Amino acid sequence: MQPLQYTLAVTLPEDETLDSFYATGQTAAVAFLKQYLHNPAQQSPVYLFGASGSGKSHLLYAACVQAQEQGFTSQLLTLDDWRLLSPRLLDDLEQLDLVCLDNIQAIAGELSWQTAVFDLYNRMAEQGKALIIVGNQAPQQLGLQLADLVSRLQACTAFQLRLLTDDDKQKLLQQKARLRGMDLPDEVARYLLNHQDRDIRALVAILDKLDKATIVHQRKLTIPFVKEILN
Repeated sequence: MQPLQYTLAVTLPEDETLDSFYATGQTAAVAFLKQYLHNPAQQSPVYLFGASGSGKSHLLYAACVQAQEQGFTSQLLTLDDWRLLSPRLLDDLEQLDLVCLDNIQAIAGELSWQTAVFDLYNRMAEQGKALIIVGNQAPQQLGLQLADLVSRLQACTAFQLRLLTDDDKQKLLQQKARLRGMDLPDEVARYLLNHQDRDIRALVAILDKLDKATIVHQRKLTIPFVKEILN
């Protein structure tokens, strides 16, 4: 039988990797994912949960990309799109080395999808394949009707990711600036946090815009220059 071929369903920014993940006190999740991808048969599947903006998708996408870089087959599915898809999409995914499911809370109320995820969980575990599932809350708080699926999620190796503080966001922006060869002074980083969308992806998009502007204008990042470019 010809192996199934899958492509990654997302485009990951080059600097969003497991190594670049920044979150105070949450290095255990990164360390575990690195080890898990090398030897999933000896571990329970992984469940990551937390509020929007806590870095769940970063870790999920980065794990999928790292698996591909290691030569493993992988697939990432966002369950937000369940209305456009059939639960049969999960059939045979156990042929892959890694499956990542994002936003499992989206299928609350959809028993057919919950059953399909439950069956996939069992098949992946039986074959020693890697499975990473992401939700916004702890398993018992997701509103899932299938008790067996809730039980499986509770059996996962779980990590709760917490939102970054303003200090964390500033350090993260400065880290990403350094990766781009830029110097982001403290006062400029604080200005961005206080005057722009505080979502990390939005801030990084602004950082990319400023990066190009510094090259074009041959200027350093100062508050007047940032104001000029963003206005």
